[in-house]
Amino acid sequence: MSVPNALPAEALLAPSIPGLSPFREKGKLTNAAQSARCSEAASRAKEFLLDAPQKIDTERLTHLLDVYREYAQEPVIVLRARVFERVLQKKTLYIDDNPLVGTVTSKPAGVYPYPEWGAEWILREADQPMVSHLGEVELSDEERATLIETAKYFQTRSAEARARELSRELHGFDPRDSVAAGLITETAPYTIGSGTLDYATFIRRGLGDIIRETEGRLKALPLTQENASKIDFYRAVLISLNALIHLAHRYADLAEKLAAETGDAVRRAELLEIAEVCRHVPENPPRNFREAIQFWWFLHLGNQIEQSGCGSSPGRIGQYLDPWFQADKAQNGFTREDAQAWFKCLFVKILEYGYYQGLISARTNSGHTGHTINLGGLNAAGQDATTELDSVLLDTQIELQNIQPTITILYHDGLQEDFLLKAIELERTGLGQPQWMNTRLIIERTLARHAKNGITIEDARASINMSCVGTGVEGRTAFIHEGGTFNLAKCIELALHDGIDPGTGFFVGARTGDARSFKSFEDFYGAWLRQVEHLFKVQRAFGSVSTKALGETIAPAFRSALYGGCLERGKHVFDGGVDYYLYFVISNAGVDAANSLAAIKHLVFDTGRLTLGELLDAVDANFEGHDRIRTLCLNAPKHGNGDPAIDALVRRVYDDAFKTFHAAGYSYFGDHIANIEAYSLSIHNYYGLKTGALPSGRQKGRPLTDGSVSATPGTDKKGPLALIQSAAQAVDAVKYGSNHFNMKFHPTALAGIGGARKLLSLIKTYMDAGGSHIQFNVVTSDTLRKAQANPDAYKGLTVRVAGFSAYFTRLHKGVQDEIIERTELTFDC
Repeated sequence: MSVPNALPAEALLAPSIPGLSPFREKGKLTNAAQSARCSEAASRAKEFLLDAPQKIDTERLTHLLDVYREYAQEPVIVLRARVFERVLQKKTLYIDDNPLVGTVTSKPAGVYPYPEWGAEWILREADQPMVSHLGEVELSDEERATLIETAKYFQTRSAEARARELSRELHGFDPRDSVAAGLITETAPYTIGSGTLDYATFIRRGLGDIIRETEGRLKALPLTQENASKIDFYRAVLISLNALIHLAHRYADLAEKLAAETGDAVRRAELLEIAEVCRHVPENPPRNFREAIQFWWFLHLGNQIEQSGCGSSPGRIGQYLDPWFQADKAQNGFTREDAQAWFKCLFVKILEYGYYQGLISARTNSGHTGHTINLGGLNAAGQDATTELDSVLLDTQIELQNIQPTITILYHDGLQEDFLLKAIELERTGLGQPQWMNTRLIIERTLARHAKNGITIEDARASINMSCVGTGVEGRTAFIHEGGTFNLAKCIELALHDGIDPGTGFFVGARTGDARSFKSFEDFYGAWLRQVEHLFKVQRAFGSVSTKALGETIAPAFRSALYGGCLERGKHVFDGGVDYYLYFVISNAGVDAANSLAAIKHLVFDTGRLTLGELLDAVDANFEGHDRIRTLCLNAPKHGNGDPAIDALVRRVYDDAFKTFHAAGYSYFGDHIANIEAYSLSIHNYYGLKTGALPSGRQKGRPLTDGSVSATPGTDKKGPLALIQSAAQAVDAVKYGSNHFNMKFHPTALAGIGGARKLLSLIKTYMDAGGSHIQFNVVTSDTLRKAQANPDAYKGLTVRVAGFSAYFTRLHKGVQDEIIERTELTFDC
């Protein structure tokens, strides 16, 4: 089920069907009128969402418990499909004034808990206010009681509990000490997104055709031991796909009921069209753009209901929906403005989606949902793949300025200047979008990662950005978070303290000796690297048992069916069914580690201005009473200034971490080797709260450095060209699964056509030098300080955090301060 190449519209679409939109034929609502209503609905929805708190919806939990008791004898893949089916059959539906129908939960801005992944955070936080990036999460006393009851049921049945049980049994350790120390985070307790599913194929074929294919595969299999798990998988797929069609029909029923009740003729016509559309899609291929975008939303809705979490991306939606747009333009007088109006409705649907999984998740992700839309890139023949809808999507985001979805430009030298200038227009809004990814490098990375799988250059050209800054083949790469995240700066702290975390007193590292006894920089570097080796032994072992635990407890049938490979193999995503895997763990604080190593090298071993004992005493005191030493540390060489020595040390840190990670062994899938992704989300703030003072001069509790190749805020002193020179060489971005680079510009730097072309020139220079990813904040620190002081006056102010945009006033203060402190660049440097 490969991602199809672009096909002519006539190959994808049935002939235009008279009567599809009868109210339009009667003159009650033209395309233009419908577009106006879409735009008005989107504006109202966004205004509501700027103020709306998240609300926990426990309706799903009742169905979850009922199904687990009713179908306890079923294999987990079928059990999970039955949960999905029951929720879609029974969830409370509503239709608001957005003509795109379907919501994840039964209430606006609602979020579902998923205690079958992890219940501990619920029991830990249930008797106190639950606080997300949007403020306190609302739930009634009755809902709180339901949440606690369900969490108790899953306390010993969840993926989290199973992973810890396996870790103790197979490896003799519990990861919670390492988590408490800020060395790693866990994966199993937290639901995660899918990457990008094969939306293109499913929209083109319709679910009815996929169901017929699956029924054929099931009937062809004799019941043998070898086939038993495949049979269960196909049973679960059929349950899940039919459940989504049933949900669409329920929305059709509701729309017809509401149409019969309203006295507004225009609203009645709108509701009757909703009913007709929902009777047709997703069971059948769409007949026009309006049906295609509703089909997409139903698929995405099912994906999020089954397994809510960060990282389910639309991918190249402007390219795989373009045939329907072009056909509607030719046949029905549909315009760019009409398409933009429907995208506005889609964008506010995506903006409304959220999740809440406890305080740790809120701190590390800041509510980021990872709905990344890709524009540009190359087609299978190696030509520019940009479509007219790609430009429409830019126009939509320029107007709405939503934090979600987020926009990625798949950059290459063949992009047209008018398209690039429109992207810079979006940058000027201050939204922090688009982010820019190097298409050439992404393709090279995909070819290297999957050479053993026989990947072709044509398939590699379908590589896109998924979630934050990860990459994979659209529709064919599973997005599996193997082992959480890890903190390279914590390994500096552990090397200074013989493997003991000073904050908790836990022994979570390796015995590397008294740091005061080290005679050379290489002695200390070796101690740091041994801490990294120990970290990876823990992380890789726990990552593998976590993946096994997820497969045993929450195997997803619906999203598995929508990946390329699973139907063909009869295996779900945690059973090796997908064509390619983005099986990863996230690296954090590499620049902090390198800056600390540079300070030790420079101050202790190169210049002799300090002894390691003096430096250690100052660090242990959080530099209090050691102002002179802290000044020396802050003035030591820092990444981001084009200094060849420190640039080489940063690269050494990342190269050695990569080698050490892979020396720790294979992933759970054997020949699918896990890889390191290098980015931060807001994990750098979370780890900063758990990391003591560092030899770089950073004090205890302060955020660590954002991204993976960004400069520590305020330490890049030589302007943007020096910064991109350092960033481009810091990480081997072909070996690593990603990297992540933030810059902040004063708005005047981008003024006029001259400012736009300077920024485009900077991007090209960075990409040509081997840079993988770059993104920009275009805002003054003064504006951010005013927003911090008066949040109500700046509730719509957006910033780029790390692979995602967020409402500034809703961020944790540590993240706010870190963004304020980022160097404010101009092109005059």
